[in-house]
Amino acid sequence: MKKVSNNAGLVKRVINNPISGPYIALILLFIIASIASPKIFLTFANITNIFRQASIVGVVSIGMTVVLLVAGIDLSVTSVMAISACLFAHISQSYVADGHEGILLGQVVLVICIGVLIGLANGLIIVLRNVEPFIITLGTGQVLRGINYIYTKGSPGGTVTKFWKNFGSKSLGGVVPYAVILYILLMVVFIVLLHKTVFGRHIYAIGSNPEAARLSGIKVKANKIMAYVLCGFTASVAGIMLAARVRVGEPNGSTGYDMDAIAAVVIGGTAMAGGKGSIICTLAGVLIMAIMNNILNIIGADPYLQIVIKGLIILVAVLIQKKNK
Repeated sequence: MKKVSNNAGLVKRVINNPISGPYIALILLFIIASIASPKIFLTFANITNIFRQASIVGVVSIGMTVVLLVAGIDLSVTSVMAISACLFAHISQSYVADGHEGILLGQVVLVICIGVLIGLANGLIIVLRNVEPFIITLGTGQVLRGINYIYTKGSPGGTVTKFWKNFGSKSLGGVVPYAVILYILLMVVFIVLLHKTVFGRHIYAIGSNPEAARLSGIKVKANKIMAYVLCGFTASVAGIMLAARVRVGEPNGSTGYDMDAIAAVVIGGTAMAGGKGSIICTLAGVLIMAIMNNILNIIGADPYLQIVIKGLIILVAVLIQKKNK
């Protein structure tokens, strides 16, 4: 009887663990997808494709997690991705014409710096002017989108070097896509940053209670601004990854990534009110969104229905968070 009671207690602790929920949902979705399309979904090529697609959303979601942890939000990430992808592809084109096929590190750094500056601008306006992040980042996104359309004339253009073509389509040892490796590396860096550094502890403290954090000596404004800087950083990295995947700068190529990222972060259990969440749990949300998109494409679901489903997922996840408070 005691053994049964201990087992029941163990099961209860596992279920109540904040990490368990998203991964239980991920396992259930994987089983459902396997049953729905065993001949296509379970193939090595399809699983590899899921991870490759998830890597871009995953990189965006890392920065979005940091912003949500301080009770913020960034709706400009798709525009940052798009302008980063287009700028990188157009810059790379002249180098490709001259025979360069390498990483173009200087150009990569330049594009990432632009993403960081956009994040810094978002953070400064939101924090120093004390305005709603939803409105500011939505406005920033629209401005960037317009600038990108003017720059590209609304058409795909440019190209990437052989290095980036291989990065976007090939795998290490034919098994792990290079994009996934980059995503894993960034996850490790941000996990250490959030859980093993003073900055990370301050981020969680600010999200939980900004006034208490301020009174304890934490630089609330500076840390909030840094959260948006990091989000701009990850969005620009994701934009370069997107350019590598499609091999051109596509002004509309990043559409929907903001909703996928927000959905992934919220599904992973990060509270939109701030102070609660983790990159590990966000990973589960990223994989859930990737598998869901994949299986809907396999069964030929209407693309507009997919938008409806994503919206419903966000609503349900937020309502569950509200109920568990």
